[in-house]
Amino acid sequence: MNTEITFELERKIKNLKLIATDFDGVWTDGKVIFCQDGTESVICSRKDTLRVKDIKATGIKLFVISKESNPVVMARCQKMSIDCWQGVDDKLSLLKKLLEKEGVTSYEAAFVGDDINDLECLRFVDLPLTVADGHDACKKVALYVTLRKGGDHAMREIFDLILSLR
Repeated sequence: MNTEITFELERKIKNLKLIATDFDGVWTDGKVIFCQDGTESVICSRKDTLRVKDIKATGIKLFVISKESNPVVMARCQKMSIDCWQGVDDKLSLLKKLLEKEGVTSYEAAFVGDDINDLECLRFVDLPLTVADGHDACKKVALYVTLRKGGDHAMREIFDLILSLR
């Protein structure tokens, strides 16, 4: 696992203009509470949320791209004022469109993913990041692996790292 801050990591963080993330397994622990009425719930960390405003204040744009379509994901992203796309099977195509729309290159972008459906995006950006309990394939691609698991303040760890190096 690569959890150390290298010159390369520091350089890439300083050039960062956009962060796109998966949702389930990154902002959550990947588990879902399925109620008998058919509704779903997830648990998110308010500690992650606390630094969203600080990241945005640096000029870094923040997006969520999720395979799942779930009102709870959209509600959480709206509360954090993060643009969110759901039900996305081809995350890489959407990520490329977002980068083009925002005038950002893949060399100025990070992606935070935790599972095999995130690998294309992780391989595409200059700053691939994953969580401590991410899939082994994601860990092999990631330039940085958090010490925290998804949903257990992993995004806060990433935000703190970025803010400490900018």
